Amino acid sequence: MLALALFFGLRGLNPAAPAAAPAAPPDPPALASAPPSPPPVDLALARQHAAHALAYHRGALRQSCYLPAVAGEATPPTISFTFNFTFDPEGVQIARGVVETRDEARQAITQCVLAQLPPLRIPRPGQVVTADLPLSFP
Repeated sequence: MLALALFFGLRGLNPAAPAAAPAAPPDPPALASAPPSPPPVDLALARQHAAHALAYHRGALRQSCYLPAVAGEATPPTISFTFNFTFDPEGVQIARGVVETRDEARQAITQCVLAQLPPLRIPRPGQVVTADLPLSFP
């Protein structure tokens, strides 16, 4: 009897409204045009800028590092280095290495040069650039 009461009682209620049809998916956004590709980098020009930046500091390095170390020597020796610089796309130096010529190496001069040489900066190349640059004294 309880089942009949439930059956007839529930029959009188309004059925739930049918679920709304799912909305159509939104249109995909219009594809933005790809950003223009950067102009090709002139690596030779970027390396030339790095060479000029190093040459700018050569005189000061000679005065503060080389000349005091060889003062009093009859024939001052030639000291040669090869620097390896890495610049980021903005032209900021991000790494530096140095190679000394074995027979010419003088630890005091090398340490002084590394301590005195500030990080170099070149005009914005737009990509990572490396440069191997010589530096020698006298």
